[in-house]
Parts: sequence; structure tokens; C-alpha cells
Amino acid sequence: MRLRTMLVGVMLVVAVVLSGTIYIGFTMHKQSIVDQEHTEVKRTAAVVAGRIGARLETTIDTVDLWTTTFGVTADGPSRTDTLDTFVDRTAFNSAATYAGNGTLLAISGPNFDDDAISTYVGTNYSGQPFVERALDGEIYISQPDRTLTGQYIVQIAAPIRDDDDRIVGVFDARFHIENRSLFANLTAAGHPEDHLTITSNGQRLFDESGVSSDAITETATVSQTGWEVTVNRPRSAIALELARASALQVGGVVIGLLSVAIMGLWISRTTISRIEKLMEALADLIAGEYRTELELGHSDEWRHISDRFTSLSSTLKQRDSQLQVLNRVLRHNLRNDMNVITARAERLLAEEEISPEAEEDVEQIHETATRLITTSEHARTLYDDLLTSPQKAMEPIDVVAVVEERVSILAPQHPEGTIKTVLPTAAWALDSAVLPIVVEEVIRNAVVHNDLPKDERQVTVIVEANAEPIDEIDTGYETRITVTDNGPGIPMVEEALLTDQHEETPVEHGSGLGVWLVNWLVDQIGGTVSVATGVDRGTTVTIHLPAPTESPDGSNSEAA
Repeated sequence: MRLRTMLVGVMLVVAVVLSGTIYIGFTMHKQSIVDQEHTEVKRTAAVVAGRIGARLETTIDTVDLWTTTFGVTADGPSRTDTLDTFVDRTAFNSAATYAGNGTLLAISGPNFDDDAISTYVGTNYSGQPFVERALDGEIYISQPDRTLTGQYIVQIAAPIRDDDDRIVGVFDARFHIENRSLFANLTAAGHPEDHLTITSNGQRLFDESGVSSDAITETATVSQTGWEVTVNRPRSAIALELARASALQVGGVVIGLLSVAIMGLWISRTTISRIEKLMEALADLIAGEYRTELELGHSDEWRHISDRFTSLSSTLKQRDSQLQVLNRVLRHNLRNDMNVITARAERLLAEEEISPEAEEDVEQIHETATRLITTSEHARTLYDDLLTSPQKAMEPIDVVAVVEERVSILAPQHPEGTIKTVLPTAAWALDSAVLPIVVEEVIRNAVVHNDLPKDERQVTVIVEANAEPIDEIDTGYETRITVTDNGPGIPMVEEALLTDQHEETPVEHGSGLGVWLVNWLVDQIGGTVSVATGVDRGTTVTIHLPAPTESPDGSNSEAA
């Protein structure tokens, strides 16, 4: 994954998390505003219920106080006058007194004329709850009762006591709720937009119209009567505060996103662009273009990286020049000198008068010079075909075709050995044009380094397609090239170098460039080499190559 893509992904995650945090935070803040408003509405309902209760207590105290003005033994006109005075001076609409046996003694009110009074007076109400409760010493408060005219009446009855504190009668007073004496100015306790509803057993005693459907609603109870006081506050009362919180919410998210975008842009311009510049310089370095200057930035870290890169580039440029000199020496000086030596040795061997001892020495000289020429050719191949050429991209290649081609070239060059092949129709592997060199080098070593008589030397090359990969191969399948010989066996140092388990030292090193070259090239294309030595003789070298997911011929390697 590219660093810039990764940065964009990280910035997106940070933006989502930050925006989500801000959004959730302000959502919780708005909810806290609503919760706080619920608490305030609940407090208002409790205050209204408390005020109604206080007014009822005052009303009860008024009734209880007036009980002391009535004398049951007083004559009728005296009782009636007292009741008229009570109705005139208080908010009650009617009043009456009852004897200890529940008989109505007197009644007063604007709705009672002389005929009605004469009809009701003398009637016994001993079975009524208000009479029984008052005669038991309680102050009775009735639930609201609707009259024929649709008005609600609340009745308060209190016992009348004589001088000896004995209950001798009942004083009963009633008032209409609709006169608003009990519910006047209740909504002043809350918000001006509050709507108040008071109910008793499902009956609405007081109701303000215009309650919105999304109002904030809380309820409290009047302790003396059990009436439910409901306060409805429209959300428009907190609309401005919620709108302000929403604006801050949107603004916070926008600011958060802008901050992340600015930070990402700054990182991209100050870090990623410089990393890309460094990667371009490294690519030039791999291609053999050695920069002497690289300016990444003015901070200490970037300046340090720039200096280190420049130093590395200068060192590689110097070593490349040294390698060119070494290559020229190997290609021209050493090879020309060795050709002179081999030619002189061949001329000496052609003379008839040479002694057996001298002939043996000259043959040794000729063999050593020839081996040095071969080493020179290896170095030339390494420099010309690998070091001076840009590395090619990995592409599928038919391993069978490579093996057939290399064997057709090597067989005529080395008639002293027999090269057999066991090949499938096709076997595809990923390669960057180095596999032919690897195959040729392994087969050539197997033939050349065999100490058996020429007619007994055997080399077998087996290619296996779509094999189960070993751990070192990253693809789903691998292609294997197995080269087996019946030679004396590969030396331990050569085997360790070939399998990348040993580094050359001045004391322990390989006998040539071939082993090191095979290991290096196979590692370049993502493969690996394994070696198995026989008990008595013989060596098996297995080259493990990554296979492509889909072969150029249209077959699927992983499904094969």
C-alpha cells in the first residue's frame, strides 16, 4: 500500500472518529438541555401542586375557623344570618349547618330561594360521607362533583364543637372551581408558554388549550386531594438553545474535518512528498544514476538523511568505477595473458622431446590457465548481463523451454557427460530474464565437476509444475527444477553458499563465481535453492521458483 493512500485512510479514520466524537458530544449536550428542561418542568408542576395545596389548606382553615361562630342551640334566623355573612365574605358559593343527627338546620347561597330553603331544611343527611366523616372529627374534602350546569363543586365539611369540645354538628361549605379562586395565576410559577392541566379521576378540572404534540410534559400530585397537576411546555421554549447547540455541533464537525484535512495536507507536503523524492532518488541509484546532491528539507532529520544518501551515492559511484576497472582487467589483461600461457603450454605439449615430468607440469599449467579464463568469462557475464543492465520486471516464463534450450547448447559443449531430461508439457514460473543463466550454471557444474570417467558421467534434469510451495515461496504454487548428478558430491562450503547459509570469508570461500552467482540470481526472482548430497556420491540441487497465479496460456496455476 502506498504511503499516501495509507495516510488518506488514516486521516479518514481520524476524521470519522473526531467528527463522530464531536457529534455525539453535542448530541448528548442537546439531550442534557432537554433533560434539564424536564427537570425544570417537573419543578414547576410541583410548585403549582404545592400552591393548590396551600390554597386548600387556607380554605380548610377558613371553614374550621367559622365553625366556632355557630351555635346549634341558636335560633334559625341567627344561623341563616351567620351563613349569609360567611358566603358574602369568602369565596365559597354556599354553606350549611347540620345537627348532630345529620339534620339540615340552615342553608345559604345565591342559588337558594325561600322555597328551596324550606324544602331542604329539616332533611336528614346522616348517611352522606361528608356528615359521617365530620361527625367522626375529620375535616372532609370531597372530590370535584359536576353539577347540572356543568360546573365542578368542591365540598369541605368540618365538625362543630361546643364549649366542652364535644361534636354537636357539622358545618359544610362548597365552592365552584370555575370561579378560579383556587387556580388563579398558577402558570406564573413557570415559563410564560407553559400550559396547565388539572385532573381528578379522569375529569379535567382546569385546562389551558393549545398544548403542542411535542411538548415537554411532567406531572405532580396535590397531597390533600390526589389531583394531578400536568405542566406542558412546548419545545419552542428551548428552540433557541437547541438551535445554538446544533449550530455549534455542525461548526465543531466542520472545524474538526478542516483540521484533519489541513493536517493531512501538511503531512503530505512536508513528509510524503519528501519520501517520494527520496524513493525516486533511490530508484535512480538502483538504475546506476548516482546523485551527488539531494535536498529533502531543512530540519535536522531530513538534512541528516540527505547527507547520508549523498555519501552512499558517492560511495557506490566510486565502487562502480572500481568494478569497471576490475572488469577491464579480468576481460582484457588477465584473459589475454592466460591465452598466451595456454598457447605456449600447448606448443610445449606438442613437442616430442619433452620429458614425462615436464609434460605433467605443462598440463597442470594449461589446466590452471584454462580455469582462470573460465572464471574471467563468468565475471564478464556477471558484469555485462547483470550489473550493467537494468533489472527487468518479473514475467511468466516457460521453464521447460528454458531447460530444453540450455541443454541443447551444453550437450555439444560437454560430450564427456550424458544429460537427461524429464519434462512436462509446460511449467510456468516468474522470472526477470536470469533463469537461463541459473539453469546453465547448475547443469554445467554438474558435468564439469564430475570425477568419473567420461562415459559414466550422468546428469538428470527434472522439471515439476504446480508443486506445493515450501515456506520460502510466497505464491500459491511453485515450479521446481531438480538437477541430479553422480559426481563426488558438492563441498560443504559450496553447499552452504548455494543455500545462503554461509558467507564467504578469507578462510572459508567457494572455488568460483558459479555457486555465488546461482544463489544471488535465484534470490533476485523470489526463489530459493536446496541441496541434498548422496550417502556415497552424487548431488541433487533443487531450484524452487514462484509460479504465476495465471499462466499466459490461460490456465490457472492455483487450480491445476
